[in-house]
Amino acid sequence: MRAVGVAVLVVSLAVAAYADYNYGQQPAGGTEPAWKVQARTAAQHANFAAGADSMSSAEQHLGHALNCIEGPRGPNFNRAWGNPCEGQGNGLLPDLRASRTGSSWILVAEAAGELAVKGVRSRDLAQRRNAARGVAQLLQLVAEGR
Repeated sequence: MRAVGVAVLVVSLAVAAYADYNYGQQPAGGTEPAWKVQARTAAQHANFAAGADSMSSAEQHLGHALNCIEGPRGPNFNRAWGNPCEGQGNGLLPDLRASRTGSSWILVAEAAGELAVKGVRSRDLAQRRNAARGVAQLLQLVAEGR
């Protein structure tokens, strides 16, 4: 069990270091679609939630992921959580729906959104963290999608 905790800490630190370096922002003049940038940012925050040691921290970061997935017009968007994807697009789902190249990832992104909603509503830290792990994995698939 201790090895799992150490592994989660190492992954969390690596993700945090990458986030400090890039924070999911698209480089100036970049050609990457907005939906990929948002998927990567949302996955980072889902990973933060997966490694959280408190309910509030897990909710905050999983909420960040959910806000990135749905965008500011989404039914579960919560301004109080903050939106780390602000300026990156209109939300992962809206941008996937508007994209010919990204449309094949809509079902995966929707599944990530549904799991994120269940995670933020859970009153059990282990369930919330496990939901966040699943959200991160689904979003990573989208971020790497073609």
